Amino acid sequence: MPSARLVVIINQIYMNLKRSIFFAVILWIFIFIIISVLMFLPQLQGNDLAINIVFWIILIPLVLLLAKWYFKKDPPNIKKGFYLGVITLIIGTILDLTITIPFFVHSYADFYSDWMMWFGFAELLVLTTFAGFEFDKTFTKRENN
Repeated sequence: MPSARLVVIINQIYMNLKRSIFFAVILWIFIFIIISVLMFLPQLQGNDLAINIVFWIILIPLVLLLAKWYFKKDPPNIKKGFYLGVITLIIGTILDLTITIPFFVHSYADFYSDWMMWFGFAELLVLTTFAGFEFDKTFTKRENN
């Protein structure tokens, strides 16, 4: 029979995993919609770099706002922010492999050989890690007051 502490730890990991998967799916949906809208704006049509620059700027407040929601139920720290980013990248990749690429891009090589995609992945990881770090400072101050 597992100890009560072990059960609590397992439940906590499971709840945080469910919440991080939900975070990733919601973020992926927002990203899908934003990229779709940007691709069809007349001012940006055909200019992949401009589309990505606008997207990278929009991604900053989007990730930070969603991370704020995520960390309301899970005390933040830099490690948790990094793990949230990794889980988000894994879930996003699964969704891209099953939806985006087969239905819209049609080439796994084209999709994953684009440096702008990798820059976006890195930005996401930096933002979630930063959120864990920054929100930890404000969370710790709030806890100490």
